[in-house]
Amino acid sequence: MTDPNILSLLDPAALLDPHPIYRRWHEQSSVLWDSDIEAWLVTGYEESFAALRDAENFCQDWRRVGVDTPPSLLSLQTLDPPEHTRIRHLMLEGFKVADPDRLERTVRRTLDELLAAVEEQGPFDFVSKVAEPLTLRAVTHLLGVPEPDKDWFVPLSNTIVDGMDSSLRPECYEPGVAARAELTGLVGEWLKSPLPDGFTAHVVHRAPSAGVDHEVLLNSLRVVLQAGFQTASRFLVTGLLALLRIPPEQRVPVDNDKAVNELVRFAGPVHVESRACVHDTVLGDQKIRKGEIVSMFLGAANRDPKMFADPESLQWDRTPNRHLGFGRGPHACLGAQVAVQVARIAFGAIGHRYPNARLVSEPVPRPNVTEHGMHSLEVSF
Repeated sequence: MTDPNILSLLDPAALLDPHPIYRRWHEQSSVLWDSDIEAWLVTGYEESFAALRDAENFCQDWRRVGVDTPPSLLSLQTLDPPEHTRIRHLMLEGFKVADPDRLERTVRRTLDELLAAVEEQGPFDFVSKVAEPLTLRAVTHLLGVPEPDKDWFVPLSNTIVDGMDSSLRPECYEPGVAARAELTGLVGEWLKSPLPDGFTAHVVHRAPSAGVDHEVLLNSLRVVLQAGFQTASRFLVTGLLALLRIPPEQRVPVDNDKAVNELVRFAGPVHVESRACVHDTVLGDQKIRKGEIVSMFLGAANRDPKMFADPESLQWDRTPNRHLGFGRGPHACLGAQVAVQVARIAFGAIGHRYPNARLVSEPVPRPNVTEHGMHSLEVSF
């Protein structure tokens, strides 16, 4: 069995399409050891699904295996039950008090404004002109908080994503921690002034009675802001790229939830979720020992032929579609439905208004393995 050479995923060609590499790994084993980063790489759907759901044996809170964790990293994203359960339930309450119809009106109005500004100007960068401003407006509207300066927020958010790849690029770890702290500072500023009724006002009011620590609350609001922005904006980009690679005469408008979820399966930006093994256990045909890292390659699992018929093709009416693009188990993405809602509006509008939209040049990928994205995507509508 050859070494999988995970660093090859940082090659520009692999950043645009890692699936040939994923398939080679999967042919060797669905659970494969990588000596470069000393971790198990999981490409099988069944094994990924099992590990994501098993918080007893595979933890997100690395303190459970003796790893020190800075207080700024303790959040909805990194805690395990029962601490995680309290903050997750509180955030779910926040989503329930948010008004989805009002959010939809805001997204449609903002999208109309952004498209009107670019449709007559020839080629433009979809990342900076549409995807980022649209999703930043959507997530801050959802949270009921002031919209931060885009030129400050987006680089900071990208630094956090870079930090997620610190096993491949160790120099990104400390800047990622610092960026999280800086963004948590913004959340703290929100709470110094009265907020309108909605998501943030509700969870801040309810946190003490829900038993949620104040710092964990601030960090978790930061996570909802930053992760919500990144996942949604990067999906608009990776999804549009996949659509524009289809000849215009073969395209269909992606304007319903079923089609959006198929695009998430095929071209979702989140490719890796990592856990630490808490107890010696077995995953697939491999024995995993306490303290070892297990990285689920969701992008690979979402094209596992054992789970998905004809996985390399887009089937807009695929049913069922139990993709892992939003994770599974205790740490499944809380804002999945909001991300689908924003994508349905954006892809539907683009598909109906600009059926002959085209890619002007090859995209410039960001050097991210965990969450794929693009520096730029030059398109013409």
